[in-house]
Amino acid sequence: MMGTALISSCTKQEENKEEAPRPVLSITVKQTPATSLGLTGTIEPTIETDLGFRILGRMIARNVNVGDIVKRGDVVAAIDPLALELAVRSAQSDVENSDAQLRNAVTTEQRQRALLESRSGTEASLEEAEQARRSATAAVAKAQANLDKAKEQLGYAQLRAEFDGVVTATSAEVGQVVSAGQTVVTIARPDKRDAVVDVPQAAAQKLKIGAPFEVTLQLEPSIRTTGVVREIAPEAETATRTSRTKIALTDPPEAFRLGSVIT
Repeated sequence: MMGTALISSCTKQEENKEEAPRPVLSITVKQTPATSLGLTGTIEPTIETDLGFRILGRMIARNVNVGDIVKRGDVVAAIDPLALELAVRSAQSDVENSDAQLRNAVTTEQRQRALLESRSGTEASLEEAEQARRSATAAVAKAQANLDKAKEQLGYAQLRAEFDGVVTATSAEVGQVVSAGQTVVTIARPDKRDAVVDVPQAAAQKLKIGAPFEVTLQLEPSIRTTGVVREIAPEAETATRTSRTKIALTDPPEAFRLGSVIT
């Protein structure tokens, strides 16, 4: 991968350390107004999302594996819904009981109003009936809210893809109890890709957002594309003294698959 930067002095390669360095193949710097960087990196998705359930549960299904293509809304995994289904049925029963009590309260209020109009009832009896009707109305609203919440929780038993993409990782297996928010599946958008490289700190300090690069597929040097720097890590890695840099690719060829090595 070739990029243009202004560098005032030669950069010396750091001594090898026991820890394996990030994939930086080489860097060539000349004391000229414009110099070239020779780097090695990988193709990674610009957009990648970790998906997890919103509630605790035992996973009973995982419908995808790494490399599978998914569409938005596809069910990628599920947890045991039994307890959630019971909660919905219980909440539905509460709504039905509350509705029945409200109907009785309305009927009683109407009867007390008619009795008062015929001078056979009292104001106190009517007020009591009105209060009972208001309480019954509030009970119906509360029961309905509980039912809506129970149905929402039941919906969380299925984990769905949030966008069209490809599965890049799976982090849980069937039978495993997963916590709320625990990553189960990772999905990436394959249409938007970055070339990710680790640039030596001295060179990274000279790079700017928007700087152009030419990116070549390592296994097929004839396949290439262009891109621009979209992100430079603000701090260098302690072990390698390199800054992770992401280059947004412009209309990358199909051969630039996720994980491909580029130069």
